[in-house]
Amino acid sequence: MSASDQRRQQETGESAGARSAGTGWRRIGALAPWLLLGIVLFAVDMRLELFERLYEATRTYEAWQLDEVLSLLLCAGIVALVMLGFRTRQLSREIARREAAERLAHDSARHDPLTGLANSRRFREEIRSTISHPEKASSGCAVIYIDLDGFKPVNDTHGHAAGDSVLVEVARRIAQAAPKGATVARLGGDEFGLVVSGVGNPEALLFLSQRLQRDIAKPIEIGSLLLTVGATVGIAVFPDDGSDADALIVSADHAMYIAKRAKSDGLGRNGAARASVAS
Repeated sequence: MSASDQRRQQETGESAGARSAGTGWRRIGALAPWLLLGIVLFAVDMRLELFERLYEATRTYEAWQLDEVLSLLLCAGIVALVMLGFRTRQLSREIARREAAERLAHDSARHDPLTGLANSRRFREEIRSTISHPEKASSGCAVIYIDLDGFKPVNDTHGHAAGDSVLVEVARRIAQAAPKGATVARLGGDEFGLVVSGVGNPEALLFLSQRLQRDIAKPIEIGSLLLTVGATVGIAVFPDDGSDADALIVSADHAMYIAKRAKSDGLGRNGAARASVAS
């Protein structure tokens, strides 16, 4: 077979395939109206059945009076209101529980779980807030560090439960001695801190540190035990000893270290030092 005969045979096959495809589409086009008619008739039949059911229902309850219908609607409305009130109460309780959980999480993140005082995070926040407040900053702001003396022997000898009781009592005494408006914090272990605003003069801070040491040194009664701890105090004043929270904390901690070293060397009697003096 020549190449031209092969091409003619191929063209003949393609044309035959095209004619057959065209015939198929024409058959489908001829059947489409009947398919559409069948779908419409089915839908009409379904709607007629629905109308028949509604008609039967109305005939079944046609003997009902208007007052009976209204009574039924009233009862349904009351039930709906009761369910709505119950659901509203559930939602209110859920919202209250979530708010309480959020408050607890917020407080836990900023308070010491043992003593209930502010923690170191809240302590830093309060320093920043105080020194950024013009009125408080101008009236004088001081950061006071307190480190307990003799606390480790209490823990080692009488156990952690007795040590925790000592910390709780010390925290209570510091909070009671702190000036009005001061923030008292437990900074970790046996260290405490105060943020004091409205500092009039250095003598007032010295008097406060002496009172803190005197109150902390009073015997603590825990069951049959009578325990005693002391305290060393470091003081930093804004802006003389630091212009921001971190600088004030470092200065107060350094002053406390100097006072503790002087006490251990027998050179300091009151166990308190101010950063500008200690340095």
